[in-house]
Amino acid sequence: MGRSIKQIDEVKSSHQNTESSITNKFLNGLKDYLNHVKMFTKNARLYLLGVFLIGINFHVFQLLLNLYLKELGFAEGQIGYIISSKAIGSTIIAIPVVLLLGRIKLKPFLLIGCILFGLFSYFIASSQTMILLILFSILSGMAFAIFRVAAGPFYMRNSTRKERTHLFSCAFGTIILSGMAGSITSGKAVTILNEFTSDIILSYQYTLFGAILIGMTAIIPFLKIKATDPSTEENKIRLTLSQLKRRGGFYFKITICNFLIGMGAGLIIPFLNLYFHDRFNLEADTIGLFYFVVAFSMVAGSLSGPIIAKRLGLVRTVVITQLISIPFMFILSYSYILPLAFMAFVIRAGLMNLGIPIVSNLSMELSDKTEHGLVNALMMIAWTSSWMISAAAGGRMIEQFGYTTTINTTIIIYIISSLIFYILFKNAEKKTESSPGWTLLHEEQE
Repeated sequence: MGRSIKQIDEVKSSHQNTESSITNKFLNGLKDYLNHVKMFTKNARLYLLGVFLIGINFHVFQLLLNLYLKELGFAEGQIGYIISSKAIGSTIIAIPVVLLLGRIKLKPFLLIGCILFGLFSYFIASSQTMILLILFSILSGMAFAIFRVAAGPFYMRNSTRKERTHLFSCAFGTIILSGMAGSITSGKAVTILNEFTSDIILSYQYTLFGAILIGMTAIIPFLKIKATDPSTEENKIRLTLSQLKRRGGFYFKITICNFLIGMGAGLIIPFLNLYFHDRFNLEADTIGLFYFVVAFSMVAGSLSGPIIAKRLGLVRTVVITQLISIPFMFILSYSYILPLAFMAFVIRAGLMNLGIPIVSNLSMELSDKTEHGLVNALMMIAWTSSWMISAAAGGRMIEQFGYTTTINTTIIIYIISSLIFYILFKNAEKKTESSPGWTLLHEEQE
């Protein structure tokens, strides 16, 4: 009997030690994360604040615009064309912006982009004809592309290798936090305004106008950024024939992966709010709450990325988390049980978005300093051009075949893109015994 009690005590002690070890690892990991965050420069912090404010505008439109257009009587196929129009604008402007970024200071770009994005967003919310909606969507896509193209080079210019992965992760997390702020308030705002106005169209418009005003306040932190002239290396940003021969393989590899994942995402991600509206008859405030929770999942995923990558490596982290998300896509495809679909929606988003800042960091680290702007632009063009095609196709597919066929097509593309990414970049890093455990190899050394 005494031996049994002793064994029980040993088991309890073992469990306590395990729990204590897990807690200590979590606290040490959190402390390490915060120490890296403290290394962020003032410019980086101001940029993150500005992006957060603009992100509220962006995410409120992302959540409500489709629902607003549906109330106006637009079909899914037409909504798909409007979404793809924004991608067209981003694709058109990307290379001209990156060429200018290497020659002038960043601050004027941020201020002009902020003003134009707010202005064109206002025209989108005020227009009710297809031609005008497409036109202003193209222009707003151009304005927002400024921030997307500038982000990678800006973070590289205002960080060191030590905290860079954490900065990219926090930058992505900041965008998602803005989505949380926009989602939790905008859906409810539509419902409250509708009670006062008894006009659902006006309720959507007033909510969109409010988001635009918040986005415009990003001018304040952008004005405080102390911009420096581009370095000599950055002034040399160009794409020559010799550069294509030497680095064309890398450019192709990084863009084809982004293009494929964008093709899959563009088919269904812009329409998930309509998915919950159509399949489960949910209103804007409930869908907004869903997007708030999913944004929290995405933040958790993006912030945990560097911790997981430290153990598995950047490439393997991206591939594994994307493949694990596939079963949850199947649940979304076939489930008509709301709690189950909601759970899949949340978990899928966290897993798929965990890898986005890691891929951005990987592409920057494998690039020369003179290539940062170019590579960032190429990745954005790959993403936006794929959405330009797939968002339009996705709207038509949903209209003709429903959500199940469209989601299943996305699943196939996700699996293919994950496997290709692993094949192309599995040798881009090697395992080491020293910290951080994995070392990136420059493309030319492979």
